[in-house]
Amino acid sequence: MHGNLYGSSNQGPWRLWFSPISNAIALSLKLFLKHSRRPAVIIPNMPSETIVVPASVREMAEKSIGVFFERVSMTSREATARDHLDVVRPVKKGQLLESFTPLQGKKLLEIGSGFGANLATWIKNYRLDGFGTERDTEGFGSSFQASRELFAANGLDPERIIRVTDDALPFEDASFDIVYAGNVLEHTEAPLKALEEAVRVLRPGGILHAEVPNYLSYFEGHYLVPQPPLLWRWMLPQWVRLLGRDPAFAYTMRTEINPIWCRHAVKQINKKYPVKLISLGAEIFLDRLKQPFEFEMERTATKLGRMIAFVQTVNVGNWIGWLIVLAQGHYPIYLTVQKA
Repeated sequence: MHGNLYGSSNQGPWRLWFSPISNAIALSLKLFLKHSRRPAVIIPNMPSETIVVPASVREMAEKSIGVFFERVSMTSREATARDHLDVVRPVKKGQLLESFTPLQGKKLLEIGSGFGANLATWIKNYRLDGFGTERDTEGFGSSFQASRELFAANGLDPERIIRVTDDALPFEDASFDIVYAGNVLEHTEAPLKALEEAVRVLRPGGILHAEVPNYLSYFEGHYLVPQPPLLWRWMLPQWVRLLGRDPAFAYTMRTEINPIWCRHAVKQINKKYPVKLISLGAEIFLDRLKQPFEFEMERTATKLGRMIAFVQTVNVGNWIGWLIVLAQGHYPIYLTVQKA
């Protein structure tokens, strides 16, 4: 359980950390030159149609994920439910996704569609042919039923939400133009295989966009606590235990995920499916850090608002952002690849 997830014993985390340093510096310099010559990331503004969230769905969210995260992140069940059923966040996420690929009329799969807010919003706003897969995992015990109720309340076909029991996707090869996964990969049994499955169902030219935590970063987004860079899987449970939190959930998370791991994963996938790495989200992180900061989640704003405000005060020329990117610590990772 406490083994090294980064490779065999003769290729431990320290070697993995230091061996790509020259590549990381080169990539950071390349990003700096590219970033300094272009304007900030442009996120298109689309007219948005707000979805309806039935009271029954909100109640299910409070009693499932709300109760679960009261123990994990010490936030109220009402705040957690509001975050997962927020009708504004899906609009912003759609705008960010559209900065990588057009969405209008495309066929899209959301892996881990949760309570259905993202997918319902995107189907309505972009006239997507959209489908979602959902597992009733720990903390999301009612999400499959709740998402179907949300779809029905918004005049959408509930059958577009499909229950799955593992990381295998019940679709033919080359079925989708876009595959999206938000905060899912860290909860899979085998992250690399999950990514391979996502690429398998992509059509040639299609985009995979996965938002995932960066465990070389400074913040743990489930427990909502600061963290040191994690080099071994056992570190997170022991860290949250030290902070007085229940470590049981931490043992389930795939903390090997970071920018170094992502680059390696893309190389491994490329042996089976031709893919091109588009972004790991460093440029998005840099743009956000130098602008007035808007938190996507109410719970995160409560925990980090003052710290981010201080960082931005002293972040003249975005030097803190560049140091974080150089250290591979930007948060979150937006792993975006295109299938050839």
